[in-house]
Amino acid sequence: MLIKKKTDIASILESFNAFSQWDQDGQKFYLVFEDRKRGGQWTLMSYGEERFSVHGLGDEYLDKQEYFFNEQAEIVSFLWQNRAAFNAALKPTSMCS
Repeated sequence: MLIKKKTDIASILESFNAFSQWDQDGQKFYLVFEDRKRGGQWTLMSYGEERFSVHGLGDEYLDKQEYFFNEQAEIVSFLWQNRAAFNAALKPTSMCS
């Protein structure tokens, strides 16, 4: 499922664990996608029970710590603003010969 409308975000968050990677050490699910504003990458993480965080990393920057979303509206806003990069991370890559 891709983000086409803001209402899609709730479904994506509910099924996040189904399409994300598992980090055994950190005990969390995560998805990495492009940070198009800063030229790096975002890592969106789920610790279960609707607890999400994000962390940014690039050649010119490193966020000091994860940012935990306190309100549903915060994560909806974040994903809406970054929907093109998020959607690109979910689409399977096409093989060119």
